Amino acid sequence: MNPVDGGTTGGRGRLGSLPVNADFDTVLAAAQRGDSDAFAALWRMFHPPLYRYLRVVAAPICDDAAAETWFQVARHLPSFSGGKEAFQGWLFTIARHRVIDWKRRLMRRPETLVGLHVVDSPAIESDPAEIFDEKSATDAALALIAVLPPAQAEAVMLRTVAGLSVSMTAKLMNRSPGSVRVLCHRGLRQLAGTTSNHDTPEVVGAVS
Repeated sequence: MNPVDGGTTGGRGRLGSLPVNADFDTVLAAAQRGDSDAFAALWRMFHPPLYRYLRVVAAPICDDAAAETWFQVARHLPSFSGGKEAFQGWLFTIARHRVIDWKRRLMRRPETLVGLHVVDSPAIESDPAEIFDEKSATDAALALIAVLPPAQAEAVMLRTVAGLSVSMTAKLMNRSPGSVRVLCHRGLRQLAGTTSNHDTPEVVGAVS
């Protein structure tokens, strides 16, 4: 069982209205009943990887897309059914739809594409294994991932940062599991080659 992340706020041994060791199902059920502390707990659990994903696949609108995603989650949460993995898939599906809508709008206004994919190149001095520690959660790593081919960048973010399963990532991207594995493998190999001539980071093993 997965305890809720965070400290106590509502008294000793409690996170607001929830026990500090409340598992995901307990948190979800409380949030579906309208418990604001439980919804905040869901946000703390899932917003960081969601925001990193949006920074890579839709940097210019990442703040708005994240806000719209959580608004939709709050609106439809009472009717959601499923466990933690299903919730992750649902959350990222909503976010991905926001990104797709944005890209479609850009296609209708191609003049706004100028400079869209420019990402500052970070100064890389660390060993790549250090860069990709803690699921690539550094600005340098995100900037590197952002310059991969779009499909590779998205697959790497969903698998290694968001922590989605191969099957869930494949469903989300409308691809086969084998295709997702290939995208992740190629993307991570390219990242390793970009940062140094050292061996590919161990995170590759997580998506093989």
